Amino acid sequence: MDEMIPDVDKSQLYYGKVTHWITIVSCLISLITPVFILLFPGKNYLNETVLFETIFKGKNPADIWKAAGVSFNPGDFWKLFIKNFFTSDGLAAFGVVLGCSVTLWALIPAALQFNKKKEYFYLGVSIFFMALIVLAMSGLINMA
Repeated sequence: MDEMIPDVDKSQLYYGKVTHWITIVSCLISLITPVFILLFPGKNYLNETVLFETIFKGKNPADIWKAAGVSFNPGDFWKLFIKNFFTSDGLAAFGVVLGCSVTLWALIPAALQFNKKKEYFYLGVSIFFMALIVLAMSGLINMA
């Protein structure tokens, strides 16, 4: 029976392990940060009451950011995020960013493994998708 189980390529194992652990860490961060947001409301850079109120009223993103008291342009997310990283909602944003970018981090060891095995087509595909993710995260291209 064991002879029927195929060997799993190391690139797939690395991709799976990185995805698994980063997703768990991201979920834990996203799970605990609402507690910090509620415990320390003065240490947030967004007014969460106004923020949720405008979201549930169905306002557009520009109106939501304006009502929350933060001037925001789509390309300025990283400036806002890094500037407010050590606030409660900055930590929440980090959990979301980490979870959304998990594919980027998982592709790095997979691509290194493809390079080691001289599988250049898969290496190229991995690099293409990493570049696409970085461009989308930077706001240079809109994936929506």
